[in-house]
Amino acid sequence: MMPLYSFTKGQILPLSIVFMLLTSILPSCNRKEEKIRPSFKPVLGMQFIEYRREFDNGLAFNEYGFQQEPAWKLYFLSEDSVMIYSPFEKKYYHYPIYHDHDSVFNIAREWLRLKQLNKDSLTFQLLSVDRKQVSRERSNVLMKFYSYRYLEEVLKKDPVFLRRPGPQDTLFIRSLVERANRNPANADSSFAARQPVQLVSTIKEIKVSKLGLEYDPNNLLNISSADTYLKPEYSITIDKAYKDFFHTFTVLVDQKGRFHVDTFITSPEFTASRRKVLEGIVDVYLQRFLQVVPGSTLGMPHTSQITFHVRGKK
Repeated sequence: MMPLYSFTKGQILPLSIVFMLLTSILPSCNRKEEKIRPSFKPVLGMQFIEYRREFDNGLAFNEYGFQQEPAWKLYFLSEDSVMIYSPFEKKYYHYPIYHDHDSVFNIAREWLRLKQLNKDSLTFQLLSVDRKQVSRERSNVLMKFYSYRYLEEVLKKDPVFLRRPGPQDTLFIRSLVERANRNPANADSSFAARQPVQLVSTIKEIKVSKLGLEYDPNNLLNISSADTYLKPEYSITIDKAYKDFFHTFTVLVDQKGRFHVDTFITSPEFTASRRKVLEGIVDVYLQRFLQVVPGSTLGMPHTSQITFHVRGKK
């Protein structure tokens, strides 16, 4: 290769020659570093259904009781657009596909890395992105799809059956249930019930309503029912109470439907007296006049935490 410098008399090669040398080298280097964008062309028009959503350990649940639920149905119209089914509106909606880099796409306001694609199956990694930075720790969820053709002609299985939690999920939940029920008054041992606690008043003076998320038609795919079972809240009104009051506090509801006062906000010097007041309200009104169905996961009752907003009217 011709040297860039001529050491004879300290002469330098003309800039035009240097530029030609650089431009002949740099493109070949860039081609090695660039990764080709994955193509959706092999599956255009093919319908896929998500049959499994799981953490990278292969389980659909975590230790807090949060469940990854498969929900998407989709088909690609082109390299840059996709149709995704809304279970709320019961119809497909069009969404653009934005390619970021490598195999990372933004689809329906979710950041996804394409892991695998063929006419039978499709796998995305769900990415957690904050300020353009991907959190490796929280990007630990896989979305797995089968094509309808593969389900009908090869597997010959109903996707509803495939979407159910598997044997390993059941074993994991059973271990959490056993721990929670050994320590019914310990919040650290409890976990969120996939079927939350149910409360029904047995007298007209007490009214109970469960607070929850409202349907948002502008956010069809990102609505999650998770908060309604991870942090269930109940508004309770007691007529003809001993005095007017309002308290917000959490309780642990064990597998037998018993309430254990857990957390509340007060000054340190009033902790003991406030706990006594709350336990009195629970024992006199709530435990006596509420029919309680304890929370459960995969059909197994267990201790879970709920929040009460209790208003007394004299």
